[in-house]
Amino acid sequence: MKKYLLYTIILIATIALHSCYEEIPDPVYTTEDNVTSLEIEDTLGLDNENTGVSFWDGFLILVITIGLAGLIVWFFIAMVPIKLWFNAKLSKVHVSWLLLIKMRWQNIPQAKLINLMVTAYNAGLKTLSLPELMKYYLAKVDLDVVVATMIRAMAANVKDIKFDDMAQLYLRKVDVGAIVHAQINAMNAQIKTTIPELSEFYLAGGNVGDLIKAKNIADNSGDDIKAELDLSRLKKHYLAGGNLKKTIEAYISAKKAKLTGFEFEDICKIDLAGMDVVEAIKPAINPIVVETDGVRGIARDGVELTMKVKVTLRSQIKNIIGGVSSDTVLARVNEGLATRIGMAQSHTEILQNPYQVADYVEQNDVISQNSAYEVLSVDVSDIRIGNDVSASLKVSRAKAQVEAAKADLISAEEKVQKAMASAFLDGNISVQEYTDLKNKQADTLMRQSLANVDVTGHHLSTQTDLGDNTPHIQDTDATDVTDRDK
Repeated sequence: MKKYLLYTIILIATIALHSCYEEIPDPVYTTEDNVTSLEIEDTLGLDNENTGVSFWDGFLILVITIGLAGLIVWFFIAMVPIKLWFNAKLSKVHVSWLLLIKMRWQNIPQAKLINLMVTAYNAGLKTLSLPELMKYYLAKVDLDVVVATMIRAMAANVKDIKFDDMAQLYLRKVDVGAIVHAQINAMNAQIKTTIPELSEFYLAGGNVGDLIKAKNIADNSGDDIKAELDLSRLKKHYLAGGNLKKTIEAYISAKKAKLTGFEFEDICKIDLAGMDVVEAIKPAINPIVVETDGVRGIARDGVELTMKVKVTLRSQIKNIIGGVSSDTVLARVNEGLATRIGMAQSHTEILQNPYQVADYVEQNDVISQNSAYEVLSVDVSDIRIGNDVSASLKVSRAKAQVEAAKADLISAEEKVQKAMASAFLDGNISVQEYTDLKNKQADTLMRQSLANVDVTGHHLSTQTDLGDNTPHIQDTDATDVTDRDK
């Protein structure tokens, strides 16, 4: 290109220099007295020969011509790129020389902006103007991104979208590509929204793509769910830090399962509490069955019973947050079982109708009060008979009485020994008399043993065996024993 321009300058200079050396006839002027200019020159003695322009005059003309030619060429190369201007004209894009000169002075890339104008015009975006491009280029807007987004929006038939608005959104740090993509998806899904609405949600920290996907899932789940879950409710939960996808999935599952007594906000609370909302509502859709370890109770006849039950629990969505857990519900069930067993007159009453106990617990409203779970059914799975607590207590009581009697007997014997010692010291009894007394006692014990009677004369076979082969000894006043010994 520069070579052809140099050839052009040389050609213009050559033509100009050649024209300076052409012979130019001198004009002949006639005066009023019919005297020609030649005659006047002859009279004055002037030389009539035409010698042309001098060398230095020609050289000066050549320099001026080359300078003007270079200036013209520089103007069309640097200030007004003819090729770009011509390409714009071919694309029917009007670009004035004045704007091109202004772009050069403001150091704006002419080729980039004009090519963007041509691309946009050929794509059908004919509302774009060069002054707008110059304005937002100086504002540091990525014009390639904005123009490409505009072309895509126009091709997708997105209405009411202007280049100025998109450039303003870009300056506000909005991902215009994501916004337009979300708007196109919303149009395809017949979701009513606008570019400003999506931009506001984006600036608040939301993901417009996730929002439109979630709304699309809700709309495809039925007309009732579509009417309930509008964009405002979804945006509110998302901006609160919720997992929009899982929350909508849980809500749809609960609605499809015909559950009642809850709202979308109840599901949102579970999600915002940090729980896996999908797993949390599964017991509400599919009740869980929990078996107790074994509840011990004692009927009024003193017989111990151990009962195992299977409890069917269904979670209550409204009470999952703040309600008591399943462990507390099972503890209440165990309390109810133990209470009901204790109210029975006999353990046989429960063995004959164990479901009476289960029904009592199942119908107890206190068990499900303020609970995250509702008791659907209580079913007895096992009953075992334990110890006869009443009999064991009687045996223990009898043993204690025997031990007390033995203690009293030992105390009485101690008193006898003291009385005998006192009698010896006082001289009331001699050694011979004491010996005879001990012999009589031994003889009496031998006779009782042979006759199978106790000291009171009762037969030992009629006494109750207490389990330790100890004969029953009735309480005997120690004073009487002492008097008898005496």
